[in-house]
Amino acid sequence: AVLEPARALVGAFVTAVAARDPAGAPAFAADHGVPGVAADYAELVARDDVDLIYNALPLNEHASWTIRALEAGKHVLCEKPFAMHLGEAEAVHAAAARSGRRVIEAFHHRYHPTFGVFLGWLAEGRIGRVETLEAAFTVPVPNEGAGVIRHRAELGGGAFRDLGCYPLAWALSVFDAEPTDLAATASLTPLGVDETLEAMLTFPGGAQARLFASMALSEAPRAHMRVTGSDGVIAFDNPVAPQLGGRLVLTTGAGETVAPEDRSPTYLHQLRAVLDGLATGRTLPTEGAATLRQQALLDRIHAAAGVPTP
Repeated sequence: AVLEPARALVGAFVTAVAARDPAGAPAFAADHGVPGVAADYAELVARDDVDLIYNALPLNEHASWTIRALEAGKHVLCEKPFAMHLGEAEAVHAAAARSGRRVIEAFHHRYHPTFGVFLGWLAEGRIGRVETLEAAFTVPVPNEGAGVIRHRAELGGGAFRDLGCYPLAWALSVFDAEPTDLAATASLTPLGVDETLEAMLTFPGGAQARLFASMALSEAPRAHMRVTGSDGVIAFDNPVAPQLGGRLVLTTGAGETVAPEDRSPTYLHQLRAVLDGLATGRTLPTEGAATLRQQALLDRIHAAAGVPTP
């Protein structure tokens, strides 16, 4: 997510890495040509040759280590979802304000040119007034190996936190408003995390968004969004990673328009946007109030579905 884009962009260098396993960081650094190895996360965030921290830890470690990095004078690119709950997210933003540093949520899809085409079609009114949005992200996640953290409530697991945060982000990009009504249902695992969750959001004017996420083993991997308006429909296959076979189609009375295929990585565009934002001071679409609104709605959806907040 970071190594390849950093190699491709002028002015970006991965200078150091740290890992929970003391043997893991040196092995990773050797495999990927990272010059520096920190003994632990605390040493990493204190390094003078680091300007920006990429926090890809499990969700329960997002807020604590992002705050530590901000307090050490570092900017942070923090993986999604931003925090375990709104209280943590607010604490992170308070730390950013105190430190004068930036914290950006790593919704990499938002910076891809194909997602920009999608937003452009909406802004141009190509489908008229938006009436409904249906979005789903499903990936079978076994309770073993790397999938274990998604099955543990204390680590911030669950289908909607890990997967459903994407459809929610898509919906907020489309409607850019607080929902006036919200309902949700979930199926919980014996360990108390949501294996599937479906939410229905109603926005001002009556437009509705149906969001679905599942990590059930019976599901096939799929990410899809369909936006229906008064004058047409936009269908977007794989908004998460358009470079991996995404397809964006606009259908109106005038016919069908297919967006040009763009196989450039979402992570490349994300890191380029982060570097530009840090250089210019320009606010990015996945930081500031946008992250707090996303987190607040995640909390509301979980509460409506009966999913306990860790």
